Amino acid sequence: MKFTHIITLSTAAMFFLASCEMKNELTGSLTDKADTGALELGVSVKQPVSQTRADASDIDTNTFPITVKGTSAGVDTIVRNYNTLAEMPASITVPVGTYNVSSHTPGTLEKQMTAPYYSGDTEVTVTKDITSSVNVVCRMANSRIQLNYGEDFKKAFSEWTITIDDGSEMALPYTQENLNPEAVYWYFGDNVTAIKVNITAKTTAGNTVIQSQTFRKADASENYEEVGDNFTGGDALQINMGTVESATGTVTGITIKTHITFEDESESVEIPIGPTPPIPGPGEDTLMVTCIGKVNSDATSESNIFETGVNYSMAAGNWPTTDVLISTPAGLKSLKVTIIGGNNGFQGIATDMNFNNHEMIGSSLGDMLGSLGVSLPMPEEGMTSYTFPVGQFYAMMNIYGPTKNGQETDGTYGEDYHEFLITVEDKDGNVVGPLSLKVTINE
Repeated sequence: MKFTHIITLSTAAMFFLASCEMKNELTGSLTDKADTGALELGVSVKQPVSQTRADASDIDTNTFPITVKGTSAGVDTIVRNYNTLAEMPASITVPVGTYNVSSHTPGTLEKQMTAPYYSGDTEVTVTKDITSSVNVVCRMANSRIQLNYGEDFKKAFSEWTITIDDGSEMALPYTQENLNPEAVYWYFGDNVTAIKVNITAKTTAGNTVIQSQTFRKADASENYEEVGDNFTGGDALQINMGTVESATGTVTGITIKTHITFEDESESVEIPIGPTPPIPGPGEDTLMVTCIGKVNSDATSESNIFETGVNYSMAAGNWPTTDVLISTPAGLKSLKVTIIGGNNGFQGIATDMNFNNHEMIGSSLGDMLGSLGVSLPMPEEGMTSYTFPVGQFYAMMNIYGPTKNGQETDGTYGEDYHEFLITVEDKDGNVVGPLSLKVTINE
């Protein structure tokens, strides 16, 4: 009887010890199988130098989430997540090894935001029986962009569309609907070395201006050894739109002045640009990559055909002379043309000649078009000016009759005009287009 009692106590002790070991494994507590150490975690924010210190009081790092992830062998599967810094314990116990500790502003980093987004991470090695203090420093992941309009710009133009494009899936748009835009916080991502400011604007006199200007961080008038060529979080860009006036007060050009303040600097520096293209008058050549159409009907009138289009009657015989004037001081790199027919006959010709984003530089179409009565001198790479004579196509268009609206039997081409889409690029990487020229032909 006494022997039986001893066996029962030993069995109970074994079950008790096994139960304790299982509990320790489930709760992540100390076990005899792993050496451990402790972590004490904190989070701080490093703002760009140019921002006021008063802003720091508005950032409550206690609301920042914390993630602790093992990165060395044996602890790479251990992850601790805390919804906020305030919710996590004063210290946590983990097996010895190397860990990555990360934190960020609550929420998800978006491409475009109304406020700064801070994030950061750090590596830490946990040693047996040692408590390691870790401070995760979070820096701005996005950049501040501020667009300003000068009073002269607002008086000179009645409407406009401006985009700031970093080559990603979306661009930042501005129009005359908001004359005092708020600062935008923009996430550039990786390897963005340049932004492009594209403008399509109409003057109060009715002229249309199309301009594209590229700004590269590496071109900043001041640079620092620690500052790379990529736009990064914490950079601040200020883009000011203005005009150039003649002595008589006539608006002759647009100015785009861009300044950048680097994250660790207090003063802004200019990112200079080349010559500013003048605002075009009717039929004038312009600098940069600006295309202007000219219509001379009986040599009496001129207008911006990208805005008005071309409309003429075959019976009346008032076929216009239409030229697209292209000026590229940096040298022409690419001229691509797409033709969409307003009836099946002319569309067939456009298809046969492969006028679908067709590269005109180096094209062999010149001789073929010449045999059809279209005199089209082909552009050459490096040209600083070129005239694309759209009017040369009119005789061929007339062979196939007027443009029609939905009258084709197969319904393939339902528009009531022929359309030319023109895209120009210069050797500085500036691009204009596709510009749409619509030609309507009546009986």
